[in-house]
Amino acid sequence: MINFGILLEEAKKKKKCKVAVLGSNGSFGYTFLSQLLLMEDLLDIRVVCDLDIEKTKEVLKEQGYDEKRFYPCKSEEDIRKAGDDAIIIIDNASLAKKTDADVIVEATGNPEMSAVHAEEALLSGKHVVMVSKEADVIAGPYLFKLAKEKGLIYSIAIGDQPANLINWISYIKALGMEVICAGKSSEYDFVYDLDTGDFRYRSESANIPELKNYWHLGSDMRKTLEMRSKLLDAYPQFAVPDYNEMNVIANATGLSPSQKHFHYPIINVTELADVYALEEDGGLLSHKNSLDTFNCLHRPDEVSFAGGVFVIVKSHNATITRILKEKGHVVSSNSKYLALYLPYHYMGMEAPMSVLEAYYLGISSYESCENRAVMVSRTTRDFKKGEVLSLHTHHRCIMDLDVTLEKTEDVAPDTAPYYLIAEKKLKRDIPKGTVITTDMVDLENSELYRMINS
Repeated sequence: MINFGILLEEAKKKKKCKVAVLGSNGSFGYTFLSQLLLMEDLLDIRVVCDLDIEKTKEVLKEQGYDEKRFYPCKSEEDIRKAGDDAIIIIDNASLAKKTDADVIVEATGNPEMSAVHAEEALLSGKHVVMVSKEADVIAGPYLFKLAKEKGLIYSIAIGDQPANLINWISYIKALGMEVICAGKSSEYDFVYDLDTGDFRYRSESANIPELKNYWHLGSDMRKTLEMRSKLLDAYPQFAVPDYNEMNVIANATGLSPSQKHFHYPIINVTELADVYALEEDGGLLSHKNSLDTFNCLHRPDEVSFAGGVFVIVKSHNATITRILKEKGHVVSSNSKYLALYLPYHYMGMEAPMSVLEAYYLGISSYESCENRAVMVSRTTRDFKKGEVLSLHTHHRCIMDLDVTLEKTEDVAPDTAPYYLIAEKKLKRDIPKGTVITTDMVDLENSELYRMINS
């Protein structure tokens, strides 16, 4: 891995990087802005954008930014009048391309507009760090190619699981290890007290004494996993953003979904190497180079996996495996598999490293980016012509659609990716159980659709 002390010393010899943040008032933007204050000798916050300028000012003041630097702008003429030390505050992201920012960090989360903002930035000569994975999963291959053509960097943000896992996979492959599976834990943990039988999921709780009987995998792993899932079926065991993130990783690495619907086993971290073994060795996987997601189960006194990432590798040396097992590393019970993992993701706190790597080193989180997988949408009720497929909740989900992740070559060419259809109007009635295709949705003015076909 890079010695960042060396990197930072070299970076200080160059012109300081001016940064623009689009989508500054959310949790990612907040953590990112906070971190930039600690890195002012290398990164200068030049542009901050969100829909509510007054709220943006409050966020900046709360972080500790000097209010005297705030310079709200409504036009290109306003921007030209901004002083060299001003923090340009805008509510129209398209104005960012008119500023002297070097790197645009896109974190608005809107699939259509995020892709447009990134394209505008690249066409105006600015590097892009993409946080909005809803846009990247569709437009990423186009934007990555465009950046290459322009001699610029298009990257996804370190600190979120896709970049973290892509980098981790690349590091492990560079060490010559055989990747069997890679993935992450889902966002929220299942916490269980073996003494009392008390179960907790976020703010919800229940007493489930039967779960104690299935705490250990035992000799029948599949039966144990089935019972854990059954006993906890009142709680969410999958999330659309997991499929989104795994789609990003598939596009970058060529790894493919373990199956259309992920396995989502409810497991303790110590069980990773047993569960994510190949079927021939008693695990869940039908093929190597798989992608999957698990739900983390742990006691109240155990630390969380914290939405972290993992890679399962095949052991190539029995002695090394024994040594690692003695040191407390996660090894399968048959000693054939190792689990190598990073139990964290720090969101915007780490994202400045993507900016540093893009601007000072010319490095992207992506080695390649191609349309290798598709989030396929199937209706779980009858839909009527004219309905809008709106995004809901913090996790940006479309209600009443089932999602699977499938290899691009395994789906029909007209299959409409999940986030392509977001906020789009249906052109006709669609029965329950139908895969949504591009001809069913009004895509006439879709910039994402244009980028897919570019």
